[in-house]
Amino acid sequence: MCVSTLYFAGLFGNHSSNSTILLYLQYTLTTYLRQTPEKTFVAPYRPATTQQHEEAASICQAALAPAINDIEKMASSILAPLIRALNRRVAGTIARVHLGVYKDEKEGAGVEADGPSFVQQHLASIFDQFAKNQLSKLPPEYGAIVASAVSVFSVYTFVSSVALIRPLSESARLHITQDLADIELILEQFISKTNHSNISLSHIDNGKPYAELRAVRQMLFWSGLDNKERQASVIAKSMLRESWIKDVRPSTVCHFLFSFAPSLLSSPHHSKRMRAEDYVGTLVHYDAQIEDREAQAWMVIMACCDAYHQRESVDRGHTDGDPRVSRILMDLGPDLLRQARRHE
Repeated sequence: MCVSTLYFAGLFGNHSSNSTILLYLQYTLTTYLRQTPEKTFVAPYRPATTQQHEEAASICQAALAPAINDIEKMASSILAPLIRALNRRVAGTIARVHLGVYKDEKEGAGVEADGPSFVQQHLASIFDQFAKNQLSKLPPEYGAIVASAVSVFSVYTFVSSVALIRPLSESARLHITQDLADIELILEQFISKTNHSNISLSHIDNGKPYAELRAVRQMLFWSGLDNKERQASVIAKSMLRESWIKDVRPSTVCHFLFSFAPSLLSSPHHSKRMRAEDYVGTLVHYDAQIEDREAQAWMVIMACCDAYHQRESVDRGHTDGDPRVSRILMDLGPDLLRQARRHE
């Protein structure tokens, strides 16, 4: 069956057309194969539901399952390069947040208070193009797969990127909060254009990206460091009791804390001698996978804290930032990782 599908696809022109035609043929074949068990009959016709008919349908469904799985695997192998290509473009655009987008207006850069947000200005048109040029040419079921993967990647990449921004002023937090709301709206519209009405951003990947997107808005205005008399261990324990902490990846929380730290505490991407966007790429793969990446991020964060403690013992003249941050990170990190594993 798959061989004949490939043969018919090969009769057409370029590679992009071949892929689209192949996906439509696979989608049609899968649809009919899934409907076949309900159309099985024992007698010349199926006048009513009987035990005999149900047994025949069950046998038919089991027999066709391998063929359906093979077709779906082939479809996934065709969609994977498309998903990676779209995500690379999204990542390249989101990387612009590290070019001073969220600086204070008084510094002569950043997003204008009355102007369009970063997401509206740079990302909205990209998702419109994706919907028009890619999703509209795919069967609804496969379009939903692409839209879901791109949406998950976009949420995690944007959140990981803004968490690395430092210093994080009050106006920057407000702008990021607006962008978080805008990216949620834009992705909901993007997903809706797949004509697959059963999915929304809150249902994709068990709702984890959506929950993090919402939780980060609360995290940005965390005020646990306001009391200068509180010890680092007490702050770490109180942070673990925050309502939003369970929905945010450990790396996101830890990177956010760097925005309060002294300049002697190097950011993770600086310690790795990487661009911020390249470091984000180690946290979120182009296939929208984040598994087994939090432990690696924690190792980098520990190295940053160790280096800071060595520098601090030599140079005590720096008074910028909050010196408790490194201790908070060392107390908080292991608990965050354990909590994240429990929720997997």
